[in-house]
Amino acid sequence: MNLKRFVQLFICYLVSMGVAVLVTNVFHISHTWLYVLVASIIGYITLTIPLVVMTMRKNK
Repeated sequence: MNLKRFVQLFICYLVSMGVAVLVTNVFHISHTWLYVLVASIIGYITLTIPLVVMTMRKNK
């Protein structure tokens, strides 16, 4: 892997965590464990979509 790919992965990770935190804050969850669980699920979903697209584009 080269530096460009690491930068792309970091940007995808950063965006997915930002989206996860912002969306989870909309739900006003008061329990810490539930907040972390919901943020993790949303972050995972928002992270996998761009990674799948990037992988498919790389394989072409």
